Amino acid sequence: MSRQETIEHINPLIRMHHELNHAYRQAINHVSDRDLARRLNEFQRTARADIGKLSETVLSAGGVAYNGIDLKPDGDRFGSEEGALIRNLKDAEEEFHRRLTDELAGDHQIRSRAILSVVQANSRLRLDYLRDIERTIGHRRNSSR
Repeated sequence: MSRQETIEHINPLIRMHHELNHAYRQAINHVSDRDLARRLNEFQRTARADIGKLSETVLSAGGVAYNGIDLKPDGDRFGSEEGALIRNLKDAEEEFHRRLTDELAGDHQIRSRAILSVVQANSRLRLDYLRDIERTIGHRRNSSR
């Protein structure tokens, strides 16, 4: 893959990651469980570092990394009810993870592939956690009926 192609492939992932971080911020601000909010905040810190790694990949290819400055927080785009919020966040994380998986199938240089693999592994950790939380919330809701 050429340097220009690397830029064209990585920048959309950076944008998607910025959008995902907005969703995490919304969840952190709306969930009632402070332990859940703390864990989501930890995930978001790692996600910010991952954006930095992806941005460095674009910069090292001679491009300008997408910086997210044009994104506006979507307010309640993911809802404010905890169950819906976690479900929508999980769905967004699943889509991001799928895009990373698709990207890793491409012909990236070794360094880019390594960074994409790390970002994918971090996404997988978040996704597994969100799936567990979604099941827990669903179980609590069913138990209270």
